[in-house]
Amino acid sequence: MPKKHFVLIALILTVLIVLVSALTVIVGKEGKPEDNEDSEITPTDREEKQTEDPYCLLVLGKDRAAGLTDVIMLVSFDIENGRICVLQIPRDTYADYGDPSHNKLNSALASLGSEKKLESFIEKSFAISIDGYLSLDLNAFRDIVDAVGGVEIDLPQALYYSDPSQKLYIDLPAGKQRIDGRQAEKYVRYRAGYAGGDIDRLDAQKSFLSALFKSIKSQIRADNAYSVASSLIGKVNTDVGVSMAVALGLRAISVDESDLLFFTLPGEAAISQKSGASYYVMSKKPTQRILFEY
Repeated sequence: MPKKHFVLIALILTVLIVLVSALTVIVGKEGKPEDNEDSEITPTDREEKQTEDPYCLLVLGKDRAAGLTDVIMLVSFDIENGRICVLQIPRDTYADYGDPSHNKLNSALASLGSEKKLESFIEKSFAISIDGYLSLDLNAFRDIVDAVGGVEIDLPQALYYSDPSQKLYIDLPAGKQRIDGRQAEKYVRYRAGYAGGDIDRLDAQKSFLSALFKSIKSQIRADNAYSVASSLIGKVNTDVGVSMAVALGLRAISVDESDLLFFTLPGEAAISQKSGASYYVMSKKPTQRILFEY
């Protein structure tokens, strides 16, 4: 069986995904929101946190086959300062989570067995507090892009790549264009023509996220949020409570595009002398500064 290396990007729509994850709970358990106006929502332990406080969400994008989390982000909702900060963690980041045969962070979920355990591992590794997790697959990413009518991007050069083993064929022309969910998946997975490989791809994903954020703010309304939520049932997994998710989503929607800040985990590429495997090794002090400030 050929080895499949899926670079999954269930790119997070920092605002919509949180709001929609709440709606999927309502839709999945109760029916349409308007049918349950008098229903009482019982707060969970995590919902005791005040919505005005900073809220840190671990976001995971999973591939379709191997259970790898090739998208790993920490999203900080800093409501008091009116900003959302996203820390992208490269999938090849070296991490010691107890499995001697695997040391890349994107394998940790499969090795540890649950999003909650991965959340705890990252909490301890970074010495921070994470308030909740959200994981989704590539199908959910496509659906969300399509739900907002696509995303407008401006490519400085044409992107072309063909890999039959992954059934991945990318052919996007240069210039301004509006891409749908399938095209967006190809765009965020592309790396063959980037000199910096995965790091350059993360930069491209930042640009895409900003464009997607803009589309979400202009396109998602009360009358179509329900249909988006319905399409995501079974594709989104989260432990964020309904009331907290809705509160965060409603507050975050007021954040200006210029206050959506992106960071990539500071570090550098390295090759294991023992196995020859390539890794991304975190730089401790610059990482501590980002975690402290944002």
